[in-house]
Amino acid sequence: MTEERKKILAAVTERAENFVKGFDPEFAAGYMKKREEAEAEELLIRAGELMDQTFVFADKWDMEPCREPYTLTEMEWQRTPNGDPEWIFMLNRHDYLHKLMMAYYLTGNEAYTDKLKWYLFHWMCHNPILPEGSDSTRTIDTGIRCMNWEDLILHLAGNGMLTQEELDELLLKLDEQFENLRQRYIGKYTLSNWGLLQTTAICEGYLLFGDSLCHPDTGKWAWQELKRQLDLQVMDDGSHWEQSVMYHMEVLLASMRLMKWKELEENNLCPERYRSDFPEEWDWLKALIEKMSLYVLYCAGPDHRQPAQCDSDRTDVRDIMVKASVLTGNSVFRFGGYEALDLESLWLFGRKGAERYEAAVSREPERLDYHAQDTGNIYIRSSWKEDANYTYLSCGPQGSGHGHGDLTHISLYYQGKPFLIDSGRYSYREDEPLRMEFKMLQAHNVCVVDDGSLIRPDGSWSFHSYGDCFKTYYREKEGISYCEMAYRGRLANGEGCLVTRKVMTAREGLWLIVNDIWCEGKHTVREYYHLDPDAEARAAEDEILLTNGSVQLKALGEQQEHGPWTQPVPIPFQLESCKVSLEYNRLSDSMCLVKEGSFSDSFVSSSAFCGAGVQVSASEVYQFGAGEPVSDGRVTAKTFHLSEEESWTFLVWNRETFRGGKMYECSGVPVYGKAGAVHRLGGEQTWIRLRN
Repeated sequence: MTEERKKILAAVTERAENFVKGFDPEFAAGYMKKREEAEAEELLIRAGELMDQTFVFADKWDMEPCREPYTLTEMEWQRTPNGDPEWIFMLNRHDYLHKLMMAYYLTGNEAYTDKLKWYLFHWMCHNPILPEGSDSTRTIDTGIRCMNWEDLILHLAGNGMLTQEELDELLLKLDEQFENLRQRYIGKYTLSNWGLLQTTAICEGYLLFGDSLCHPDTGKWAWQELKRQLDLQVMDDGSHWEQSVMYHMEVLLASMRLMKWKELEENNLCPERYRSDFPEEWDWLKALIEKMSLYVLYCAGPDHRQPAQCDSDRTDVRDIMVKASVLTGNSVFRFGGYEALDLESLWLFGRKGAERYEAAVSREPERLDYHAQDTGNIYIRSSWKEDANYTYLSCGPQGSGHGHGDLTHISLYYQGKPFLIDSGRYSYREDEPLRMEFKMLQAHNVCVVDDGSLIRPDGSWSFHSYGDCFKTYYREKEGISYCEMAYRGRLANGEGCLVTRKVMTAREGLWLIVNDIWCEGKHTVREYYHLDPDAEARAAEDEILLTNGSVQLKALGEQQEHGPWTQPVPIPFQLESCKVSLEYNRLSDSMCLVKEGSFSDSFVSSSAFCGAGVQVSASEVYQFGAGEPVSDGRVTAKTFHLSEEESWTFLVWNRETFRGGKMYECSGVPVYGKAGAVHRLGGEQTWIRLRN
């Protein structure tokens, strides 16, 4: 080793020591013991398993979790014990290794850090960096692994646990992986979370260790490519184009991990020759993190969990809010986060982050609803309390291979409890039949024409056919929300089909869903609503009574008998058993509400959901100048009777009024528009128009 190299490594060690001093291990250990005792105990269990080479992938943001423990007596990096190649990928990302470092901080036992070093050097000895890659060195996993190594190198070197030779070996291996990533980088990565998980790792690596790496242009290339990636992948409304909240989180978390080094750069703790490459970019990255985090805040249900949209799990997002609060200072994120810094955030920020979060002011968000127009996702809530009513609606572009056949899907919570949910993802394995089933229309809360040929997957990551969605319409006024979602496509026989779903909901917990389908010829249709595994269902005459804990919701259905020009009749839901997956590799038994029908050329049906104590009735609607109520199906009208004094009547027009008077009357109130509600309170009635 040359004297110049020794000086460079000494400078790296000095910076690492300053980093560890700022992190403050003694503070971190005290914080874990005092504020996060349960998490600390769980941490030591996981660290103990790693000491025995037993692996459980159960961290919150593990992309493909596996809670079943597997022990590798002989450490092998390219073998799966359960047949799922994703297990190999998880093993080689090294997301779990920081638990050994944290266990050392918590206990002072250097056996944990000895094992940590053993893993790092064992991996280096047994995984050559090949030009074409391998199961242990895929590009996405290499990016994630490198980002984990960067933190670990700082902690180990800063605690005097690496010799110069060991530090040199780790940094050279890091450099080799960076260059391998650049050589294997392909154009499609610019629009993929795969690419971003590579570039953020390289950007961070050059910020921390740039003077010890051999290819100075690689850091600049990675930063420029990162900007292109985020400009393309993140929409103006903060949503991610891939249509999976899980991968929205991966992109956001990687950006956050890079953003945390802003202070390091400002405090002159990064190599001087790289300091000038980045300062003008921090404000841009901070703004992007803020808008992506706002999307997360609004997408979470009253239980703080994201919906299992497409390839996603139903995961608690509060740690994301903690990180967003520390990085941006926006007080709404403090409101959405945990009471105290969680352990993963403590690992990320150390003492300064914990103190900043403790001192942050909490502010409830001003808005209740969020319409992400760019990706067709809508989130509606009655309040920011944990017993709120919540609605999630989705009808947007397919996104990436992580997309599902979920156009016009609806999920809902009533009084804080989940009732209608997305079925989830379960597996990525091509040889697992449930992988295809969970991607199909039938696994979502939608209408399915002719057994689902409109949207049909043909592989783990591809579709044989998919619909073209239209822009979602959304309007909220005086506590009433209204949405229209529509898409078109072709059935297997080539016939064109247009599916429109209209949803009106009141903050009190009332939902009216109207399905309007145009498709020439004779067809069948099934309407699905998948229940949360904790929800029980019981049939009662023309309605279904749903119970989750102490909360009850009822479901009622009706449809036109022979197309849109006849009076609707009640059609009770049938109960069918189904499987749902709230987390990768885990299945739960549940129930599904199903309505069946047939039609010629066109079809209209409606479903209503409300609290068990609410009475629902059909309402008569009169066209101006007519003596008889409308009976040709052009308008769906339902009244929800909350009490003797109060009711809501929801009105949704299914056809244009092109003959006769354009004004209508309902309950003595003149109305005009395509959708609206009449609110009756005592002797007063008010018309609220939601679409002209």
